[in-house]
Amino acid sequence: MNIYLDIDGTLIHEDLSEMLGKPAAGLEEFIIALRPHTTYWLTTHCREGNPDRAREIMKRVLPDTLHPDIDRILPTVWDLNKTEVIDWSKDFMWFDNDIGDYERASFDDAPDTQSFIEIDLRASPKQLIEILSEL
Repeated sequence: MNIYLDIDGTLIHEDLSEMLGKPAAGLEEFIIALRPHTTYWLTTHCREGNPDRAREIMKRVLPDTLHPDIDRILPTVWDLNKTEVIDWSKDFMWFDNDIGDYERASFDDAPDTQSFIEIDLRASPKQLIEILSEL
């Protein structure tokens, strides 16, 4: 299964509170659970195919032991919509906090094995922990 990951508001809090820039609850366990899957960055921090910024952000909030896991996440290149880089010929899960209407519409005819998981760390700060069983 392919996994596509956003960062801000999905793996790291982006709300203007004391949580700003802190990792989501369960992030370490979530990253470990990704090991059997082919995983891609689907974030503006890696929009042009350079994963350095995404890696830098994630390594600041994760222990050194998980840095190799971050380094194995593959970059993507996209223009207007994140769905441009999704491989629709394979099963996948896409984790993001801000999925646009056009991107949502891409899933109208998608099978159950192709899905997006909308993350809302403000409403559900432990959401990553709750979805670990789905991986």
